[in-house]
Amino acid sequence: MQISGLDLFLLILYLLVTLWIGYYSMKKVSSFSDYSVAGRSMPMSLIFATIAATLVGGGATVGRVAFVYDTGIVVFLALLGVVISQLIIGFFFAPRISKMKNVYSIGDIMEFYFGRSGQLISSILAFLFMISIFGVQVLALGRILEPVIGLPFITLTIIGALITIIYTWAGGMLAVIYTDAMQFILLTVSIATAAVIGVVKMGGMTEVIDKVGAIDPGHLVFFGGPWTIGVFISTFLSFLLGEALAPHYIQRYAASKTANVSKWGTVTFAIMYIFLTIVIMVIGLIGFVKFPGINGDEVFVTYAQKYLPIGIIGLLFGGLLAAVMSTGSSILNTAAVIFSKDIYGRYINKNADDHGLLKWTKYATLIVGVGGVIVSLFLPSVMGLMLYVFQLWAPSILPPMAIAILWGGPLERKVSPYAGPPAIIAGLFMTLLWLNVLGEPFGIPGIVMGILTNLLVFFITHFLTKDKIPSRPVEE
Repeated sequence: MQISGLDLFLLILYLLVTLWIGYYSMKKVSSFSDYSVAGRSMPMSLIFATIAATLVGGGATVGRVAFVYDTGIVVFLALLGVVISQLIIGFFFAPRISKMKNVYSIGDIMEFYFGRSGQLISSILAFLFMISIFGVQVLALGRILEPVIGLPFITLTIIGALITIIYTWAGGMLAVIYTDAMQFILLTVSIATAAVIGVVKMGGMTEVIDKVGAIDPGHLVFFGGPWTIGVFISTFLSFLLGEALAPHYIQRYAASKTANVSKWGTVTFAIMYIFLTIVIMVIGLIGFVKFPGINGDEVFVTYAQKYLPIGIIGLLFGGLLAAVMSTGSSILNTAAVIFSKDIYGRYINKNADDHGLLKWTKYATLIVGVGGVIVSLFLPSVMGLMLYVFQLWAPSILPPMAIAILWGGPLERKVSPYAGPPAIIAGLFMTLLWLNVLGEPFGIPGIVMGILTNLLVFFITHFLTKDKIPSRPVEE
């Protein structure tokens, strides 16, 4: 079922405004710092909006509705992992990263603590991580547009991706943050409006709960229900750690005007995420009552098409596009910065100046963008790949980086520079072995075994080499 002319007009208007923001931002970019970390000048309101818009992507909207539709409100406790993660990062990590003024990417942090080998390993893994997630977002764009516009999936995927690539290429981080602010407002208003309309049509929230309970009381169980303890732990850890300190968030902490801006922008979003989660759960429960027997990934789209009035449909689909495009543009910009700063500037052209880095970051934006489109056409599942990639992030780069940042002051290096690289490799290897070869024996999640292996190797290496810490001046 295709959407009305009014709804289509609203979608096109949203896309045109997005392109205009890219053009407007392009005129403000004059250096690599502007393009990569927005000149480190972003106020709290924009940092809050860009973190929110980036984290609340396709998986956090369409995917979460599908989770509730298929499983019930037991998902809520697992999703609290995101809230806890953002609170911890906001209070303890984001301010410290903001104070490291020479940070443009995750490679800069890893080099400071673990030397050139730590920088190289983390940059390569982070670059591949970003490409994979960008491919997922591109695929999600096509999936959202396909049932409502009626054009072929490949055509819509390319159109949506090109718009994202163009405004990201034009304005870099400035364009990404400015569009994130608009997209967050659109996303929040549209989803909240859709949920309120749904509850009113159902006769109130009490009626929604009663009807869900009449169909399946297990859908209203907060803990247990269809999930075993092992499944809950694995899912909770995926939400808690899956995107914690991911490269595109490192850029946002570095782009903050002050450490307090970074801190409170992140903490405010953590609180806001509780509201978004409840709203998403309401839509999932209404879908469970009104649209039984359909694929969970189709619930949000079906809800919009069959349950919302003209005009609101366009608003909601604009919000869904905003969720995916904001995440996609953030990932695209981060991947380009990682390539130009951590790979091109360090190993291909060590003498690259600011203008050269800016030029190659723009080149990389186009190359990664086109590559992501190509990769997306071969991806069978949006959520499948996303969850798999998240399981590889937490047991690899995250533990050594988190320990190094917390151990000592913001510019203090207390960990052994030799501990990071072997821990990253060991954790990643164990996770892949436990997941793909052994099949998670004894019901122990691969992410748990990977993190434990990583920590074990890290601390053994640290204590064996702690007296070999080189004396190097700290870059302020």
